[in-house]
Amino acid sequence: MKQEDLNFFKDNRGYRRLFEAFRKKYKSLGRIGGSIQLSNLSREEKEVLTNHFRKDFTRQSSACVSLLKFEESLKSTRFECYSLKEILEAYFGEPLTGKKEDQEAFRVQRDRFFERLFSVCRSEESRTWLGSVYEGKAAGARAVETRLSKEDDRKRLFREMEDVLRALDDLPVKRKKKERLAVFASRITQNPHAFDIGTAVGNLFFNALLTVMDAEKAKDSRDRVEVYYAAGILMDEISNYVTVAGLRAFRGDIADPVWQAAYENGEVLQVPLLNLSSIDRVTSPTGKVFAVENPGIFSSLIDTGRSGKSPQRPLICTFGQPRLSAFVLLDLLAESGMQIYYSGDFDPEGILIADRLFRRYKANLKLWHYSVGDYNKCLSQKTISEKRLSMLKNLACPELAPVARHMLEVKRAGYQELLIDDLAADVSQ
Repeated sequence: MKQEDLNFFKDNRGYRRLFEAFRKKYKSLGRIGGSIQLSNLSREEKEVLTNHFRKDFTRQSSACVSLLKFEESLKSTRFECYSLKEILEAYFGEPLTGKKEDQEAFRVQRDRFFERLFSVCRSEESRTWLGSVYEGKAAGARAVETRLSKEDDRKRLFREMEDVLRALDDLPVKRKKKERLAVFASRITQNPHAFDIGTAVGNLFFNALLTVMDAEKAKDSRDRVEVYYAAGILMDEISNYVTVAGLRAFRGDIADPVWQAAYENGEVLQVPLLNLSSIDRVTSPTGKVFAVENPGIFSSLIDTGRSGKSPQRPLICTFGQPRLSAFVLLDLLAESGMQIYYSGDFDPEGILIADRLFRRYKANLKLWHYSVGDYNKCLSQKTISEKRLSMLKNLACPELAPVARHMLEVKRAGYQELLIDDLAADVSQ
């Protein structure tokens, strides 16, 4: 198309909305055809339509324009040698394509994109994740597809997915190691913040871990930390701690000196995840350990068990919802064949903690004072809302079903403080 002819259309604002609507219609049909609707016509648009169709549009606020009729109108102008498609392609500076053509072109580009990435994979983990993304099954696959459809973002996406694939090929857990997230990111990408939570690559990497670690979608930060830990990656290893007493820990066959000294002197230990990550085994001398979520109850049980410097009774405090440090400790105890007795409050949140522990530890877990009688004994006047009670619908533990049904009827919370004598008597035995 001659530059002076193109400039005519480019310089006349009356053609802009008209041509944009024509292009959109062509994409939907794959050909010149159909009609478009323009509302709130400008003075320039009315003038263009009047000139092309030899009809007065000056009093109209909207118009229905046929693409074929517009193309026919070109024959009576100096642009008779051009088709409407040629004019639109010159105006927008790109070939005019229909939706089916665009979809086919994108499919080819998409397949080429993933073929290149598959050539980067060096492990089963990276191939599994990439295959799951390709099939649209992986967590975050929809976001990847959206970015892939944007040509200006495709190169960046490729580089980010390449980093994730290299990370999956070299997860610390494969070497039976633990590595901090920033150190791991530096080793893989030379950028300590590459996999930070909230960044594009960080989100890609975490979604990849959900797939390769076969984890459910993380509901909160506690779950997220556990997913990373399963891959051998440490996060928040100092403030994530669990409180223990009366337990012994081992590195290989050698007793950990700090745990051993606390055990022999009847002292309580606050153990951060950083320390737990280097422990191979934890045991209780009685084969049992008593776990509570309430620090006040834990302190009371400690007080009843004090007798000079003799070992404390085996106790754990999770401080409410168990954090990763608590799960790591309980995992080590379960692997050593210890029996875990758990007691918590009688409210939906407390019942769900007990149910979550049951799902994880099965035969290694004993529910400790979770009967209907125990519930009645520690009833308070605090009512439980219907919304919170609805949390009890999908319990997995059959032993919790009777007290859950009773709670749905009574609609009141019960608290451990009124069971302290019973709990202390069990621990003392």
